[in-house]
Amino acid sequence: MKQPLKLCYAPLEGITDTKFRVIHASLFSDVDHYYAPFVSPTHDSPFVEKEYSALRPENNPGVTGLVPQVLVNQPDLMLDSAERLGKLGYKEVNLNVGCPSGTVVSKKKGAGFLGEPDMLDRFFDTVFSDPLFRDGNMKLSVKTRLGLFDPAEFDDILAIYNRYPISEVILHPRVRTEMYRGTPHTELLAKIVSECVHPLCYSGDIFTVDDWNALSALLPEDREISLMLGRGAVANPGLFTEIRTGKPLDKAQFAVFTEALMQDACTRLSGERHILFRLKELWGYFIVMFCEPAVYAKRLRKATTLSEFRSAAESVFLHCEIKEHAGFVGNANLKNVP
Repeated sequence: MKQPLKLCYAPLEGITDTKFRVIHASLFSDVDHYYAPFVSPTHDSPFVEKEYSALRPENNPGVTGLVPQVLVNQPDLMLDSAERLGKLGYKEVNLNVGCPSGTVVSKKKGAGFLGEPDMLDRFFDTVFSDPLFRDGNMKLSVKTRLGLFDPAEFDDILAIYNRYPISEVILHPRVRTEMYRGTPHTELLAKIVSECVHPLCYSGDIFTVDDWNALSALLPEDREISLMLGRGAVANPGLFTEIRTGKPLDKAQFAVFTEALMQDACTRLSGERHILFRLKELWGYFIVMFCEPAVYAKRLRKATTLSEFRSAAESVFLHCEIKEHAGFVGNANLKNVP
């Protein structure tokens, strides 16, 4: 089985926050880089203390290779952000040109930036002309989609990327209008791998080891890529190790992980309603890893107190085994669980 060069944890806004990263890193291994959910500074509102706090190294103990992600479309904002992040000790910043949110795209940010190739080209020209990036004091990687409407748009987008010393291209092979629907355009992967002059990291619908094996079979024999896991890693926090070593998710370790997240929610959030919302969101991912969990998923979904929720969660681990070859499926929620 071909191995990824690196294994990276994708940023999921509202899920993989600072405490989630720290708890995951304390219990699971084989993650080379964690990527933080994006910050979106503007001229009127640069980094605020909450964003700094989430990225401070002392607040991320044990989190390997944390990479901050920035959502901007103006070079001066990228340069200012990179300078600020450099003062926190970071040597790499990731540009998000993949976010498909309508509010983001309408501002020509995220995936919306891909619809402005001349503007994107000028952005990189300015950024890489600055001594901070030109002299190698800071690296710039890019998390991208194929385009706005048509995968063919990526020919011109990749030509822009190839002109600049980008440290890595992280590719989610869908266009913006597809959001996360349908299947990624993996049929284009071999062509993109052969034409991209930068290290390439794949991101998109890798939920199991079998998914990775199927993807790696599409690669040319002489090329290796890195792999970024997102929703699949939330559902199966041991997926990195399973891909790297073949060792499946350990149920006892999984139980410790979910309990730690519950304790964190109880400590940080105010009021049972907010705590339960957080826990039900997380368990919408976790529940797919178990055999025949429907009755317990219903109990988790209908719980109105923490004690009811805790009892239901404990019952899952008591009565359900980890399902072989399980992984994230569809929308993450506790409804309609088979």
